[in-house]
Amino acid sequence: MQPKVYVLVLNYNGKQHLEYCLPSMAATQYDNCHIVLVDNGSTDGSLEFTRENFKDVIILENGANLVWAGGNNAGIKYALENGADYIVLQNNDTKADPRWIAGAVEVCENDPRIGIVGFTMLQEYIKGEDPDEIRFKELSAAWEKLEYEDAPHVTGAAFFSRADVYRDLGLIDEAYFAYGEEDDMARRIKRAGYLQVRINVPLWHYNGGYWSKRLWKSSWFAMRNTIRLIIKNESYSAGWQEIKEVIRFVCKPGVEFDPNIPHCLRMRPSNFMVNSLALGCAFLWNIFALPATLSARREDERRIDLVRKRWA
Repeated sequence: MQPKVYVLVLNYNGKQHLEYCLPSMAATQYDNCHIVLVDNGSTDGSLEFTRENFKDVIILENGANLVWAGGNNAGIKYALENGADYIVLQNNDTKADPRWIAGAVEVCENDPRIGIVGFTMLQEYIKGEDPDEIRFKELSAAWEKLEYEDAPHVTGAAFFSRADVYRDLGLIDEAYFAYGEEDDMARRIKRAGYLQVRINVPLWHYNGGYWSKRLWKSSWFAMRNTIRLIIKNESYSAGWQEIKEVIRFVCKPGVEFDPNIPHCLRMRPSNFMVNSLALGCAFLWNIFALPATLSARREDERRIDLVRKRWA
């Protein structure tokens, strides 16, 4: 029997995105795939649209905006309770080639060390590189055989992983609130000895969700969470090098970056003085949060050690 896959489409007032996302998810060529709309208290008709047009989509209503981490955790719990073998955390502003799930499952089934799978995603990091989906459609039409390679990073817009990583390592860390959560989860998974790969099946990302119109708030979360991510996951020496790079990028005048990369824009939202002040506030927040961060790190390390012993 095929492994059971749950695709968790997180949604908050995103009906305009569901109109193209859900048809794409429903066209997935994999029989044991269950689409779950994880709704964070939408009031824009998202639920009514889904119930009327997609009878097979499971709807999980959170009743409030639990943001990315809390919303996905509710979906992960549901998937685990229902015997998931694999779980996908999927943004509502995405489209996928119908062969995406089959490809991801195949590479994981062939290598038990693969814990995370990413895809060839258009507009994954650079908004505007394929706004009309032309390149996405070309890649889908030209696709011939499954290939994969090691991936240094996998975006949270389409985060495919073994369900066992959540059973072993715990759920997404909700202390991040927004930004950094998927990177924290990925670092924990890789520290436990799993591999992270990217397959050549194409996906498309609109890349303009809720936080794209809230630059200052998103900058605050991006800065404070980048620091927390380093403290929680890296050794002293590696962490110090990453911290120095963050300071250089955020504060040094004249640093060139692509404003079409949302993460870069969040980390450098204004001029030297404003950026430096924002980063200083982010460091201050992390000083006050340090006891909780270190406690979470100790619990992560306990779980990671147990998984690594299984590989030995």
